[in-house]
Amino acid sequence: MIVSILKESKINELRTPLVPKDILFLKKSFPKLHFLIEPSKQRIINDHEYYKVGCEKYTNQKVDLYLSIKEVSLSKIKSNQNYMMFSHTIKGQVNNMPLLKKILKGNCSLIDYELLKNKEGKRQLGFGWYAGVMGAYLTLSRFLKLKEMQKKNYITDDLIKNFQNVDLQDLKILITGDGLVSEGAQFFLKKIGILSKKKPNRNNLHFKVLSPSQYYKRVDGRFNLNDLMKGKGKYESQFTKHIEGYDIYLACHYWDNRFPKLFSKKNVNKGFFKIIGDITCDINGSVPTTVKSTSLASPYYRYKNMEIMAVDNLPSGLPLEASKHFSRKLKVVLPKILKSLNEDTIEEYYVSKKGYLNFRYLNLLNCLI
Repeated sequence: MIVSILKESKINELRTPLVPKDILFLKKSFPKLHFLIEPSKQRIINDHEYYKVGCEKYTNQKVDLYLSIKEVSLSKIKSNQNYMMFSHTIKGQVNNMPLLKKILKGNCSLIDYELLKNKEGKRQLGFGWYAGVMGAYLTLSRFLKLKEMQKKNYITDDLIKNFQNVDLQDLKILITGDGLVSEGAQFFLKKIGILSKKKPNRNNLHFKVLSPSQYYKRVDGRFNLNDLMKGKGKYESQFTKHIEGYDIYLACHYWDNRFPKLFSKKNVNKGFFKIIGDITCDINGSVPTTVKSTSLASPYYRYKNMEIMAVDNLPSGLPLEASKHFSRKLKVVLPKILKSLNEDTIEEYYVSKKGYLNFRYLNLLNCLI
């Protein structure tokens, strides 16, 4: 079987789904597995490093599976092909419905990294922890007016060192979410000397993490997280009752359009946050002030009297670290993916298979009209 790693189409996307070390492991474990690499000047690992482990240059050869990190551009979608990426289609994201339409029309299979889960239902592949680290770093850097670092290939230690000897004053930070994104943000905050409210620092310097039951309430009083995630029951936001006195808000929680928005744009006033780091970056989602996404080159925009950080590819700010982590996970599940390509079943991690929309995601039909 032949796997091709495509050149990323988005500017400032430096990550790669597989690093040469893990490709070498796969080639030794599965001798009939061959890899192609589409040349790229922006990928964090040089093309020649791939050639050294036996990858060939991709031009227009026959391929069994195309790999990408972010969405593949429409011009690269060919009929009767298999693609694996973060497609950002599962929530019916308007911007990516043309991609899904072309996939379906071309009788293609679309596998989404986001849908690969273990027996406990937890995601197997993702960059959430690195998004949390980078998102917290960018948000605090802006608030404290730190000088931006110039090099592109940061590692986590670089970000932490940039906060050495910085006066954090009596900074107070609110966080929503308890997954890997939140864990990454909390890791960074602790490393620079900001502890949770349970262990407040001098001058009340701290961060506080809200659980879903704190920022959402069920109208009948019977809060149940599983019901919330499945869209069962009527829920309302009670987020604003927790925000008084906090300077920064870091949004690290999962959201889809069945959930209430956390607040209204009318809530944004002088007493609101000074900056919001929307790390999960759902445009017009739970954080209504996220009206657009930003880039690592230009991470911020103003909304009324507040600033917003809404970079949609934060882990690309830590490209080598994040790529190595992701590749280490992907090499484990890739053989299973390749085996499933020509089977009659349609596994959960397929958004579509050979042009057929997965029955688990038939709700997307309403978004394709």
